[in-house]
Amino acid sequence: MGVVVAAGAYGAFSAVQGDREGVQDVASDDLANTAEDPAQGCAVSWNEGNENKGNVASIATAAQQSGSPTAYVNVGLSDLFPDRCMVTVANPSTLYAQQYLQDPGNGWSMIPAWSGSVSQIDSSNLPWNGRMTQDGTVIIR
Repeated sequence: MGVVVAAGAYGAFSAVQGDREGVQDVASDDLANTAEDPAQGCAVSWNEGNENKGNVASIATAAQQSGSPTAYVNVGLSDLFPDRCMVTVANPSTLYAQQYLQDPGNGWSMIPAWSGSVSQIDSSNLPWNGRMTQDGTVIIR
């Protein structure tokens, strides 16, 4: 599942133990209101702790310029690294997608963890649970 997180949220998600059904332990007060919803916590991290989100927004901007809806987004915890958020962004106009994995220490790399055709996206990163605005802000539905 794709994910995004805000400043200070990494410590909270790295302390999460167990499955995604029951997020058990959050070590940071930053996520006190979102501990039950990892997607929202990841979105906060992306929006507030990501200096590169404007660069990633080119996917959303391209989608909007063509008259298509905003870029589709899946935010959540990574299946491979369940203590890290992952964000999957797809452009409906170009059928191009990218995934960003939260770095240790709550950073967000400018380099995508994966990129390719939307047809190659793993079904675990669907359905889309958010959208991306032209400035790169992720909004969970």
